[in-house]
Amino acid sequence: MKRNNETWKVDPESPVFNFFLEFIAYIFVAVVVFILGLTASILFNDFTHLGRAGALITLIAISMAYRDFYLDLKSMSVDETIKFLGNEKLFQLWAVGFVHKKKKELEQLKPGFNEADAIEFINSLKANGNSEFDKDTFMTSWLTEMFDIWSRKLRKWEFTMLKIGTVLWAFSDLINRPLGW
Repeated sequence: MKRNNETWKVDPESPVFNFFLEFIAYIFVAVVVFILGLTASILFNDFTHLGRAGALITLIAISMAYRDFYLDLKSMSVDETIKFLGNEKLFQLWAVGFVHKKKKELEQLKPGFNEADAIEFINSLKANGNSEFDKDTFMTSWLTEMFDIWSRKLRKWEFTMLKIGTVLWAFSDLINRPLGW
């Protein structure tokens, strides 16, 4: 069965793409700051430069956390999400998550079950006027779960960056003593 690559296509126009690109940029900048701080420390024989890099990493993590809390993914409503992503993109995201999460069960029902099949299934429920299917309740519960997962993962990265930055900031100058610098 041919796989629908449209669902997996990276769409630079999508706000989701920009959202995650922004957080990837924070992490990239933090890594660059760490490398520059370590390089400067070795070149100048003084690990206080790494401490300064740690302070910058801490500031980057704080600004990343502020951005995450400002967006407040956990309490974003379905209507706000549709404005943010668009209705079609929302169903595509659901299909990708659904197929990924239930891969084993879906393979038993239909070998090669993919995102296009999931979207077709949800559309058939809507088209048949299934009285048990309430799109708003379904999407609300799914979005709540998805945003909770995204938020937890982002906060894990933020906290890790805060820990690393703070430890570097506080203790990197102590490396000078054993090295005799």
